[in-house]
Amino acid sequence: MALCDYLKYYGIAFAFLLSLPQFADAADTKEARVTEVIRDVHLREGQSALRPATVNETVREGTAVHTGAASRAELTFTDLSITRLGADTVFTFDPATRTYSLLNGAILLSAPKEAGTARIKTAIATCAVSGFTAIVERRPNRHDKFILLHGDGVFTLKKFPHDPCRLHFGQAVITPSDPTRPPHVCNVALSKVMNGRLVNGFKKKLPESALISADIEKQKRAASEAQTQ
Repeated sequence: MALCDYLKYYGIAFAFLLSLPQFADAADTKEARVTEVIRDVHLREGQSALRPATVNETVREGTAVHTGAASRAELTFTDLSITRLGADTVFTFDPATRTYSLLNGAILLSAPKEAGTARIKTAIATCAVSGFTAIVERRPNRHDKFILLHGDGVFTLKKFPHDPCRLHFGQAVITPSDPTRPPHVCNVALSKVMNGRLVNGFKKKLPESALISADIEKQKRAASEAQTQ
């Protein structure tokens, strides 16, 4: 992926804080619904064997969602927040502690501005986000990245807790799996990111598509104004 070429050798393993809406009651917070299955998608509950995922079935806390090669899945929560999984991804969530874990692969998360607090994590960072759509990618021993399509956030590597990065829409962090310095924020073209399979590879539009389109126009105006200066 040609994002921030000068950072292409950087990668990350990180934990990432997000804002997701509160659910209607305690029971609702402990599950999601499978709303799309593309090719090879499986669930694993605890130590049980993998089993095929089916559309409309419930995914409860602690259940791992696995996608195979060229496969994708979408989970929808009670408040209509969504999580989309790309190929070769392993993802779990524990709403009791509002913790969501990306073990491998890539996910897109989208939640409205009226958000509660949740936590997405991998190994070595945190990011607090509100009213957002974001893509998180983890490639062990290679690179991980965080791309903010809409909203604002603060990204902090655990190794550098006093050097947080503030991100806005159209910005990304790419950092190595064993970082030796604080992360660097770079700009990305949202119009290109929106062509990706985590955005366009599903039946429904993203909940924040209109807001992201407005952000794309802001990027274009800013680029045009920079050229005329």
